[in-house]
Parts: sequence; C-alpha cells; structure tokens
Amino acid sequence: MNHVGLLFDPETVAVVGASNALDKWGAGIFSRVLVSPSVKRAYPVNKTAAEVQGVKAYPSVRDLPEPVDFVAIVIPYPDVPDVVRDCVATGVKVGLIITAGLGETGEEGARLEKEIYETAHQGGMRLVGPNCMGHFNTANGFSTLRMPIPVPKGDVGVISQSGGFAMHILMAGLEAGTGFSKFVSVGNEADLHFEDFFEYLAKDNETKVITGYIEGLRKGREFFKLAGEVTKKKPTVVVKVGRTDVGARAARSHTSAIAGSDEIYDAMFRQAGVIRVNEVEELFDVASALLNQPLPRSNRVGILTGGGGFGCVASDACARLGLDVAPLSPDTIEKLNQVLPDRWPHANPVDTVATGPVTYPCIWPLLEDENLDSLLVIGGIGPMPMRAMSSMAMASLQQADNAPDLIERAERMFQAYQDEEMRNLDKLFEYMDKYQKPVLIFGMNPTMLQESPIYAKLREKGLMIYPTPERAAKTLAHLVQYSRYLNGA
Repeated sequence: MNHVGLLFDPETVAVVGASNALDKWGAGIFSRVLVSPSVKRAYPVNKTAAEVQGVKAYPSVRDLPEPVDFVAIVIPYPDVPDVVRDCVATGVKVGLIITAGLGETGEEGARLEKEIYETAHQGGMRLVGPNCMGHFNTANGFSTLRMPIPVPKGDVGVISQSGGFAMHILMAGLEAGTGFSKFVSVGNEADLHFEDFFEYLAKDNETKVITGYIEGLRKGREFFKLAGEVTKKKPTVVVKVGRTDVGARAARSHTSAIAGSDEIYDAMFRQAGVIRVNEVEELFDVASALLNQPLPRSNRVGILTGGGGFGCVASDACARLGLDVAPLSPDTIEKLNQVLPDRWPHANPVDTVATGPVTYPCIWPLLEDENLDSLLVIGGIGPMPMRAMSSMAMASLQQADNAPDLIERAERMFQAYQDEEMRNLDKLFEYMDKYQKPVLIFGMNPTMLQESPIYAKLREKGLMIYPTPERAAKTLAHLVQYSRYLNGA
C-alpha cells in the first residue's frame, strides 16, 4: 500500500480535535477538510461537542461509523498516544499529527514520541509529524492547512522540515507567482521522513520541480542516492540551514533534526545535482526559471542595459558567480551599430546610452549571437518608464486649453507603445524557444507593473522581473550549474 499517496488522496477523513471555536487549529483544519472536493466523508472527533461546523461529531475514533483512510490529530500532546491506539484499532492507514511538545522539547517528549511511533508502526499505520503544519494537494483540492490560503495549481512540490517557516515558504512562492502541486510539513519526522516524500514527489506526475527546506536529513545516504537519479529528470532545489554552529543548534532545538557537517552537505548536493540556495525568495526564483526558461549551453552571458552603472553592477555580479560576460561577435556589433548611436561602447555589456525605446531591436541580435548562451536585460521591458511619463504628461495636459484633445492623443500614443511591446514579447518568446537561451529581466520597482497586461503576459509565460540585477544573475548562475550537471561537466 502507498501510504504517502493515501495521505494526499484520502476518501474518508477524521479530524481529532475538530472544533467550533474559530481561533483553534482544529476549527481551521476541519473547515479545509470539509470543503475538500475529493473527500467523500469527513468526520469531526470531539469529546464534548455534539456537532462541529454543522456536522455530527463523535467522541473518539473508535466511535466513527466506518474505518477512515486518514486522521489529522490536533489535540494536546498527552492525549496523542491514546488517539493513535484508537486509530490502529480501527484500521486507520495514515495520520498527521499537528501537535507540538514532543521530540523537540527534550527527553520526556522524545520518550512519548517514540511510544507514539511504535504504536503506529506495530499496527501498520504511518505518521506525518508530530509538530507540523499540515499538507495539501492542489490536484484534488485536499488540504489540512489551518488557513484558507488560495493556492494555485502548478508544478512545484514543497517538502518542509519547519512548520511555521513553511507558511513563509508558501507566501513567498505565491508572491513569486508560483503554482504548487503538493506540499507537506514533516515536523519531527517520528515516522515518515523528508526522504520518503522526496521519493514520492520524484514519481508524482503533477510535480515538475521539487523544492525543500532542510534542517537535517535523517536518512542522508538514501536521499543522496535517490537524488543522483531524480535530478537527471526532475530538478531539485533546497534551502539547507545550519551553515553555522548557531544555526545547527537552532535546528536541533526546533525539530530535533541533526544538522550535520555543512561541508559534507555542500559536496553531496553538488555531486547529486541538488541546487542549494540560501533564501526562500531564491528558492522560487530558481524553481520558476527551471520551469519556464531554456537551460543555457554554457556560462557566456550578454548584458543589455540602458545605463552604464547598472551594466557595471550586473557585470560584477555575473563575474562573482562564475558567469562569463563574453565578447560580442563582429556581426552582432555591426547589427547593433544600425540601432544605436556611435557613442555606444561597442562591447558587452551593451549600453544603449539612453537612446530611447531600442531594447527589443537590441535583443534580437544578442540572442542570435553564437558567442552568448543567455541574456540579462536591465530595464526596457515593461511599461514602467511609459507609465511614469504618462502620469506626468497627463497632469501637465490637464492645465492646457485644449486638454481633452491632447489627453486623447497622449492616451493613443501610450496605448500604441503598449501594443507594440505586447507584439515584441511574442517575438521574444519565439526567439527564446528558437535559440534555447534564457532571458532574465531586471526592472526597478516591478510592483508598479502588476496591473499591466505586459506584466500579466510575462507571468503567464512564467518570466519574472527581478528586483535587483544580483538576483537575476544568481538565478542564471544556478541554471548554468544545473545545465553543466546534466551535461556531465
């Protein structure tokens, strides 16, 4: 029996600790289960309430009218062992224990956690947690998260050894426009471990990129052996904490994880093709790029900028990360001469020297250049300059005698700019596909774009506008690293 599969797709569910009090975890979780379209029957278990959220409640799992596939346990830790015994007695296959206060708290908590595991193990029941935050499956709409977060369907699977931090992971992903396949917070890993879910997501058709938050792997050899096989077909991106002694101690006290030697983790990640990042934002920068960008053949990058300062910043960032700001071919320089004035530097980075809206005419020859494997575009994509000009122009035109006519003409002009850029974006996507080169975009204040159709079109294709050149360069460096791994370099 695939217990992990049943965890994500149960037909019958009980929530022990289901509540009518909206400030309780049991209320939020039962609400999520109750509205999960794939769940045929949901049972609240509550010792004192006759009904929970309009559904008949039962005092214990033993009192349920039928055996259930899955039980979520949201009660104080001293009562958890009895509930697990009830689950085993009635044939429950898999359970998730939200409850904290066990293995992460010390010797007595660890003893109780071991008792819970042994009871479940002897009865053929598998457990997630304790001390976790829940899980979800967007393919069928099933969720045990406390909060009603609208999670879009997508291709990214998430495994987190932190409960509270997992919420930050999800919110950062949503902010980045990421769609998720499955998510699980594994907590103390008394039974099912990070590695078990990694193996499951490796075979999951809905998951195209696996991401993880790791404090310490308990079955490290198993993980790295599996990762060496998985990453050849499915990228894996992780945040691994515990780089410092302070961080390692914090990990041990948090989920009782053993952080281990950071140098060993680093080496094994590289060997197994696992992409290690330092921040959650970076996690989704890279995951999104892996899903939506071509992989570069090598590390030669072209930089296109409207100003020399940004070109210097981007060049420094690329050089620090092992990216080669490569020379342009003579043919590319000649093509750019047809677009730019004589004062442009005739080199990479390509500075358009504030010529005007020439970004796209410069992009085409750069993507055609065989000396370049990728392109970093700084500004010039998106209507931010046009929007600023539009606001200023409209304000000044309001004072003119013929304001209505001038405003109408200005609006037509700005609409024409936007229509032209939408056509250019179509061509950009075609060029990226044709030449198999990633294009990473930096733009100041990208939140200004969010209401524009250009932003929507970029999001639809999974392309981000990075808030700093360094973040764009770092993402590109990870793409290069992964491409080299796949090619055996």
